[in-house]
Amino acid sequence: MLREDISRLTIQRMVLYHSVLKLMQEEGITVCISKELGRRTGISPHLIRKDLAYFGGFGTKGVGYETDYLFRRIEEILGYDTSWNTVLVGLDMPTVVPIMCYPRLWPEAVKIAAIIDLGKKNQGMAVHNLGLTIESIENIKDIICSRKITIGILAVPPSHAQKTANQLIRAGIKGIVNFSSFPIFAPQDIAITQVNMTSLFSQLTFDLKHVATNDSCS
Repeated sequence: MLREDISRLTIQRMVLYHSVLKLMQEEGITVCISKELGRRTGISPHLIRKDLAYFGGFGTKGVGYETDYLFRRIEEILGYDTSWNTVLVGLDMPTVVPIMCYPRLWPEAVKIAAIIDLGKKNQGMAVHNLGLTIESIENIKDIICSRKITIGILAVPPSHAQKTANQLIRAGIKGIVNFSSFPIFAPQDIAITQVNMTSLFSQLTFDLKHVATNDSCS
């Protein structure tokens, strides 16, 4: 379970550190300092050190962090050292799959092991790039148990979100990423991440509306 004194914002920043460290590995950088991490992420070195300190000591004062070691430790903290089998549940999946199964959308540790369509017309259709067939929600219990699936991804209309989440939870799912624009509720032992794309774009359009910018086309 997530320690109560570690905020979700800290976890989000750890994901960013992980991405930057991977790039630094590819560049052959063996030792990194918080100042360089800060330059690449736009986060203050003080906050970076504070974030890392929540999880123990990773570096040497005045020397920095061993890039490979810090990368591996953050992978362990974020759960990327484990393979997470996942079921994608949606409606009209042929339009959903190309977006939701884009390779860089999920961490490498997340594996799409099943695709469920709440509608019937697409069930049985092959998803060739994943080697899967679109299946029915009626078989969700067997699917989750036989493939050791722990995470459910909801890409359903808001009107279907809570009912579908309940079905996944009863079938044994331990965590849900909810892409519907309506919040879902679950027992405390079920991890829920709400992703509201409308809210994300609304923040952007608000800024564009209220922050003065120069018109480069005038």
